[in-house]
Amino acid sequence: MTDSLIEIERGGLTDKSRRIFKTMLLFPPEWVPTAPYLALPSLTAVLRSYGHEVIQKDVNIEMYDWFFSDTFLIWVKLRMDQQRRGLDEREARNELTDFERDRLACLASQDAIDVMELAERAIEAKVIVRGEAFYDAEKLEWALKTFRDVMQFISAAYFPASLVFYPMESNLGYRSGVSTEVLACLDDDLVNVYRDVCRQLVLPAIQKEQPEVIGVSVGTQMQLLAGMTFCKMIKEEFPAIHVTVGGNVITRLKDDLPKRKEFFTQVFDSAILYEGEHALVWLLEALAGERDWEKVPNLMWHREGEVRVNDEIYTEKTTALPLPDFEGLPLDAYFVPVRILPYLATRGCYWGRCTFCDHGQGYFDQYRGKPAHDVVREIKALKEKYQAEHFLFSDESYPPALLKKVSQLLIEEQVGIKWTTLIRFEESLQDPAIWKQA
Repeated sequence: MTDSLIEIERGGLTDKSRRIFKTMLLFPPEWVPTAPYLALPSLTAVLRSYGHEVIQKDVNIEMYDWFFSDTFLIWVKLRMDQQRRGLDEREARNELTDFERDRLACLASQDAIDVMELAERAIEAKVIVRGEAFYDAEKLEWALKTFRDVMQFISAAYFPASLVFYPMESNLGYRSGVSTEVLACLDDDLVNVYRDVCRQLVLPAIQKEQPEVIGVSVGTQMQLLAGMTFCKMIKEEFPAIHVTVGGNVITRLKDDLPKRKEFFTQVFDSAILYEGEHALVWLLEALAGERDWEKVPNLMWHREGEVRVNDEIYTEKTTALPLPDFEGLPLDAYFVPVRILPYLATRGCYWGRCTFCDHGQGYFDQYRGKPAHDVVREIKALKEKYQAEHFLFSDESYPPALLKKVSQLLIEEQVGIKWTTLIRFEESLQDPAIWKQA
C-alpha cells in the first residue's frame, strides 16, 4: 500500500454513459436494535447520488422481530420436537454420544415451556419497548426478561449455541478470530441460527429484488459469523451476483484475509477496506468495465488464483458527502418508542492516543470533521425529512470545541432535538457554560 493518499478521479463518466446497477445492502446481526446503523444509509446516499438503485435491509432488526413472533417460536418448537425424536430413538438403542446426551438434556429442559404463552409474552414485550410503557422501569424489565427467556428457548434448538439478548452476547461455539472455525461454522446447520435467518429473511428478498450486486457491512466482531454466513449462502444460491463485504472488522482483517483465499472463492467476491462510500461506486464501474480493477481504491479482490490488494487508498471528504439516506429502512420497527437517527460529524478520533482503543483501525488517515454550521444544517434536514427528534451522534469521541459550537447553534436556531454522544473527559468540559449550552 502507498504511504500517502491518492486523489481518485471519477473517470470522466457522465450520468448517461454510466451503467446503473441494482444493489442490495445488508446489515447482519447482531447489533443493538434501537436505531439504524449508519453504514448502510451512508453508502446508500452516495450510490443513489450516482443514479444507482439501492435496496437496504437491516436484517438485524428483521431478525429480532422474527425471533419474537409466534411464527418463529412455533417453528423452533417443531425443530426441537424433531431433534428430540431422533435422539430418543438413538437413546433406545443405547447409541447416544456424550454430546448427544447433553443436547437431549438441553431439549428436555424446555419441556415445560408453553410455546404459545411464550409467544404471547414476546409479542407483548415488543409492544412495550416500542410504546410509552418503555418508560415504566418495571414493564421494561419484564420485557427484557421475556426477550432473554425467548432466546434461551431458541438456544435449545441450536445447542450448544447460546443466543443472548439483551446484551448482545450470543455464542455459536466457534471462535470468530480463527479462520478455520469461521469457515466450519458457515455450513453448520445444527448450531448456526443465521443459516435459518438467511433462508427466511435474506434469500427470499434477493429472489424478489434480483440485485446484481450485494454489499454486506460487518461493523463489529459480533456480526462476523452472521455476515459470512449470509455471503456464503448467497453465493451458493445466486452465483452470478457479485458479493462484496466491508466495514470496520473487514478492514482489521486486511492482513489475514489474503492468506485465506477460500474466503474469496467460497464466501464472497471482493472486500472493501477502510471507508467504502466511493470505493463501492468505483467497484460498480469495474464490474461494468468502465474502470480497471487495479484502479479501484481500497479494494481487495481475487483473480487467477490470487488475492490482490490494490495500492490506492481513498479517504472520504466529510464536507462533500451527501446526507445519509434512510429511505427503505423500517424506522418505526426498532425496539424504542421514538425514532432515533445516527449522525456522524467526524471521521476518526481527534485524540487518537488511547492505547486501549482500536476503533481507529477502521480509518486510514487523520481525523476529519465538518464545520458546526454544516452539522446543524444537516441535523435540521434529517429532522424534517424523517420526522425525528432524537439523534445519536455516533462519533468516535466528540471534540469539545465542536460540541460547544454545535450546542450553541442548536439553541440559537431552536432546532429542538434530544441527542446523546460519546465524549472524552477533557479539562475544558469543567466549564459550566458548556453544559448550559449542551
